[in-house]
Amino acid sequence: MLCVSRLIALFTFTAPQEEGFSSGDRVLFTLPFFLICLLACVPVFPAAKRSGRTLTDAAGEVSALLRKGVGGFYCAAFLLAAALSAIRFELFVNTLQFPESGTLLFTVLLLATAAAAASHGIQALGRAAFPALVLMGTALLFILLSTADKFDPVNLTPPLEDGLSPVLKNAFRSASRTMEIVSLGFAPSFCSGDVRKTGIGWLASFSAVAAAVFFFICGVTGRYGEQQMFQLSTVTEIARFGVLDRMDALLAGVWILGALLRTAFLLRLAGLAAEQGFGKPFRTAPYFAGAGIVLGLFFLLSSLASVTDGAATVCASEILFLLSAIVVPGMILTAKRHKQRKTARK
Repeated sequence: MLCVSRLIALFTFTAPQEEGFSSGDRVLFTLPFFLICLLACVPVFPAAKRSGRTLTDAAGEVSALLRKGVGGFYCAAFLLAAALSAIRFELFVNTLQFPESGTLLFTVLLLATAAAAASHGIQALGRAAFPALVLMGTALLFILLSTADKFDPVNLTPPLEDGLSPVLKNAFRSASRTMEIVSLGFAPSFCSGDVRKTGIGWLASFSAVAAAVFFFICGVTGRYGEQQMFQLSTVTEIARFGVLDRMDALLAGVWILGALLRTAFLLRLAGLAAEQGFGKPFRTAPYFAGAGIVLGLFFLLSSLASVTDGAATVCASEILFLLSAIVVPGMILTAKRHKQRKTARK
């Protein structure tokens, strides 16, 4: 599920609108991206230290009130993350797949279907994610092989043409969209094994895949690719293989499937955080209510994004990431240690 979620982010990766982030920088930024994500895991991983314990459980060891506050916060955080994800994918679909028609109905159907999928549980989503991952990986490999003959080392632009600042800036921007890090703090409630090793392995694997993909894109598109909003889609449009003259249209269903699973995953995590915070198991209806909240946030953030030229969604992603991955887990650990010291003194 984590791999599917991040592959969708890779497919819908948007090049920044400002200048100074060359194709070579897009290869290099995956290293600081990995390091930033790894640093963000430091406050989250202690919650996965013991089997079955989550961030809300760690908060509950301090007080029942803190458990409820943390559960409510992460429920809202995952719903906001789902709205931001829907906005990014709506931009992707509206720009490349259906540029001449409205996508509101498509977004509503996506959220409704995701809510129905979320109500079946994490395990069901995990089972669905496996064939989806195979399809997405096959599609990605198919795209790269179909354009391999167009790879030219001359197109490889040197990194750091405008210094290190653009690389670090965009590494943080991409890391701030990686809410899957926070999900690792809830994983012990539905997963077995060492979540920490799995999380680090997942981050390392995805960063390596992203670096290889961007290296290939740089060699195929060169300077032309730097001007495109969705670089991987640009390579897809270039691809030609026999009768599959328009691979971008054929593979649209694969992207949509991945977006559906990611949205369902975030909705389920929101429900899980609320369940653990307030101790009330959810049935189907709350997930559709959550999808309705996501739709409302989608409209609100879309309006703000149109006024601020996209700055509102970028700012919201960064603030959400800092709070949910660093500030709140850090606050929980600090409060717990303070209580332990206070108890030891008594």
